[in-house]
Amino acid sequence: MRRTRRLLGSGGYNAELIAHVAGPRGHVITVDVDPYVVHRTRRLGAEAGSGRVTALQGDGGLGAPDHVPARGFDAIMITHNVSDLAPAWRDQLAQGARLVVPLEIGGYTRSLTLKRHGEVLHCEHWTHCGFVRDRGAAGRTTPRIALADGEVTVRWEDGEPGDADGLDEALRGLRHERPTGLVVAGNFNFETLQIYAATVLGGFCRLSAREGSALVTQPDAAAIVADRSLAYLTYRTVKDAPTAAERRSEFCIHAYGPAAGELAERFADCVRTWDTEVRESGYPAMTVHPAGTPDELLPDGAVLDKPSARLVFAWPGHGTLRPAAAASMLREPR
Repeated sequence: MRRTRRLLGSGGYNAELIAHVAGPRGHVITVDVDPYVVHRTRRLGAEAGSGRVTALQGDGGLGAPDHVPARGFDAIMITHNVSDLAPAWRDQLAQGARLVVPLEIGGYTRSLTLKRHGEVLHCEHWTHCGFVRDRGAAGRTTPRIALADGEVTVRWEDGEPGDADGLDEALRGLRHERPTGLVVAGNFNFETLQIYAATVLGGFCRLSAREGSALVTQPDAAAIVADRSLAYLTYRTVKDAPTAAERRSEFCIHAYGPAAGELAERFADCVRTWDTEVRESGYPAMTVHPAGTPDELLPDGAVLDKPSARLVFAWPGHGTLRPAAAASMLREPR
């Protein structure tokens, strides 16, 4: 049986590597939006390639509808960041086959291996990664609002922009500081905390700050925005030392506005819950369902809605959580 795979955004060389993996009976269909890349792939493939790569110009979000095998593609690999999961990728994938995709989950990028079962994709593997963003029709411009004369910017990486009313005034007030009690080494890995906070806390966004800002001490911070107030996740040095393994930092919350105390405590509780219930468990089981799937047909978990899909994260200790938050970025303690 001939094995056919599809690759989006390859540039050619990667397509030939995959053709080699697929073997002499395999074939790779590679799609790129850039005509120069497609022309180069065809030229170099004709000169030194396997003869088993077909390069197409087009929007990868549409897949390769004229080249889908009768049972679907045996595998699909996306080689650029995506903020959504195009329905064509699932529909053109064979049952039991796998889609590998660098998906932005509220701005955090993780390469996911998703296996198709019916109309649902089940995540089998997570990897921390980063690529260039999609330039096709599905490319997304992140909504943002400047505060404090441009010193701070709020960005919503998933979903619709939140309510920023009162935030300028909040930033002119006193700062509320709330320690979390979680003290970590400088080389501490908290990548699952990023995804956990992004999918279980409401009102999430990202804060960007100018270098040297006194208002937001992280250049790119996770934040909650609600009730004319904001809170963001940062850290303070507990013990300085020559090496990262010897240094110690404590996660803490800085907050502004009339609801500063409440937001800070909610964020701190999220960090503590992650530490006690999630930290040792790794990434959660996760499923991807078509957009429009009713809540009652989804499994229990935190739900993150994308334009074309509903993602459900089964975190330890959590039942049904509707809906999930938009996400934000947290800088690792140094």
